[in-house]
Amino acid sequence: MALLVSALNDATKYNEGFLNSETIRDLSDYEEHLFCLESFQSWLESEYKNLEPENPDLLKYDVIVGGTPSE
Repeated sequence: MALLVSALNDATKYNEGFLNSETIRDLSDYEEHLFCLESFQSWLESEYKNLEPENPDLLKYDVIVGGTPSE
């Protein structure tokens, strides 16, 4: 599950940067795709954090996405 969190986080960051590309002709398609990624990431974050208390060996979500671990 940690791999899924990491991959989704990377995909979101990549697509956010891609929106600044001068080669994109129709931003609306990419914005919609990014919105879907961000929505899924928000849902996955919630689900993952619900699992953390019962699974002490699970790597903390904030550590996976490169943030500061919250206590």
